[in-house]
Amino acid sequence: MDASGASSSTAADPTGVFINHRGPDTKKTFASYLYRRLLMHGFKPFLDQQELEEGSNFPSQIRGAIRSACVHLAIFSPTYAYSQWCLDELVFMLESKAPIIPIFYNVDPANLRWTDQKEKGVYAEGLHTLQMKKTVDPRTHEEKPRYDSATLQKWRKALSDVADISGFDLKGKFNGDEGLLLDEVVKRVVKIMAKNTQLYVAKNPTGLDDKVADFETTVLRQQNTGEVQVVGIVGLGGVGKTTLAKEFLNRKRSEYSKSYFLSDVRENARISLHSLQSKLLKGLFHVDQRIDDIHQGTEVLRQSLSSSKVFLILDDIDHMDQVDALLPDRNALHKDSLILITSRDEGVLARSGVKESSMYKLTGLPKQHSQELFCLYAFCQPCPDPGFEDLVNKFLMACDGLPLSLIVFGALLSGNHVKSDWEAILYRLKLPNDIKNRLKISYDALSTEEQMIFLDIACFFIGENKSSGITVWNRSGWEGSLGFKNLQLKCLAKVDDHDVIHMHDHLRDLGREIAENELPRRLWCPTGNIIDWLHQQSSVIMEARGIRMLPQGDSIERRSHQMLGNRVILKRNRLSNLQLVETEGHVLDRILQVRSPNLIWLSWRDCPYPCLPSWITTRNLTVLRVEGGVLETLWQDKSQVNPNVFLVQVCGH
Repeated sequence: MDASGASSSTAADPTGVFINHRGPDTKKTFASYLYRRLLMHGFKPFLDQQELEEGSNFPSQIRGAIRSACVHLAIFSPTYAYSQWCLDELVFMLESKAPIIPIFYNVDPANLRWTDQKEKGVYAEGLHTLQMKKTVDPRTHEEKPRYDSATLQKWRKALSDVADISGFDLKGKFNGDEGLLLDEVVKRVVKIMAKNTQLYVAKNPTGLDDKVADFETTVLRQQNTGEVQVVGIVGLGGVGKTTLAKEFLNRKRSEYSKSYFLSDVRENARISLHSLQSKLLKGLFHVDQRIDDIHQGTEVLRQSLSSSKVFLILDDIDHMDQVDALLPDRNALHKDSLILITSRDEGVLARSGVKESSMYKLTGLPKQHSQELFCLYAFCQPCPDPGFEDLVNKFLMACDGLPLSLIVFGALLSGNHVKSDWEAILYRLKLPNDIKNRLKISYDALSTEEQMIFLDIACFFIGENKSSGITVWNRSGWEGSLGFKNLQLKCLAKVDDHDVIHMHDHLRDLGREIAENELPRRLWCPTGNIIDWLHQQSSVIMEARGIRMLPQGDSIERRSHQMLGNRVILKRNRLSNLQLVETEGHVLDRILQVRSPNLIWLSWRDCPYPCLPSWITTRNLTVLRVEGGVLETLWQDKSQVNPNVFLVQVCGH
């Protein structure tokens, strides 16, 4: 069977919509128009392209499309109940538990209840016709009913159940106007999808409603100018810019045909801007297009952004080049689009063309909300325990309304009722240091193992699955699960609904600063810098737990070629302690082609080999991820095979 937008996977597709319809009634008219309209909004609708023959098996492709869709549209037309397939699909749709939107196309909704043969109505007639159909028993060769009473009753119940769901009646509210009906159906789909794709905002969103209401006045002011809406949110790190932007997107995304939150632009731009362009295209327009350079990405984005009403958030911008690459031509944007840009630097926003009147300057929480947030973490209630009121007030003054500080220090003091401990932490907190040094107080309070896990996360495991990290930490001789749980309790790390590890950017930056100066080192920097460091340390033992090499375009290749002559020197390095490596392309073999027997975690993007090279020591390897266009098999020979590898992800052509 040919199908448009089909998916046979049973995993939920966040953009999947299944269109249940009767072909002769609507396939070339309303169902086809609805299919195209949903495609324009970035959804993946399923509409089978040919009628199924009676008596054939229910196609697994249809079943898979129903299971994977997040929304089902049931178009009830005059001959709907004459079709076994329409009714079977309806039963499966109800079993899937996904939302169903009924559409009554030239049919009175009451017909879904009038299904008994004694009742008058087109659906009663249709079901009676199916009831009278006969087939021949292959064993007895005698004629018998094609559909038994249980099947007919199942169909009647499905129709009755859907009749209780609020839907859209073409002849009623819309007076036969199919265009208006299409608009309302798509709006309902967008609204349902928005609820299914809510961004995680905060465990305790204290004071957030007030901030959203205040911020909305800035957005409305920009809307009234009649110009394309580009609004900035500026403020200190940790003040809640990302939280505010996410919450606003959750509340408003249903008003736009497409929406996307592009996170950590500052962080990811260090790798490459064109990879961010590619990520934006995929996330906003579902276009999986390879972008080879910034100029290509700029042109593709310019064309794409002009055609749709989008809500786009560019989170944590710190250079105008990032705005130019991701928002190439503001004049070409759809006039009703909304772009939010968060940044710590008001000057960057101004240089990027954001007007002063379109900047929302986010400040800290007022005292009442500050106390509530701090106490929720320190005492698991919105107010202080008796006798701690004065100490709490001092912490509120020291944190100055900054949510990140309130959360981290509240969590640090949770369960601690020793006032001298509070005073000692308060003394350090009140010293004239920047926020990262203040947050280091929480780091210093960790056990040695917890500190090691914290540094690993900051340098390597942000964006990784929690189970992968815990496996590595257990292999390192630590209590991985317990250590990570303690970091979560202290609000120094968190996981999302998909068990992916996250860390606030201030904590991440703090961790990387510490990792650069403490042994064993974790080298997290561009490849060229690591090459220089290796060259300087060529005659000594390398005290490094892990190395993450960031790509820098062509400069990597040139730099690594220059170092080839120094490979003998580099091999003097004894990398016996190296346990974590993240790399890309030829960099690994050109710079670190040495034995690392204690290697636990290896992540290798764009591996240039058809299999894992023999010089990669796999004896202690626990977590392995290899991606490469020429990759054919994982192991070069049986001696490499390590049955203890917990997680293997291999991607190749």
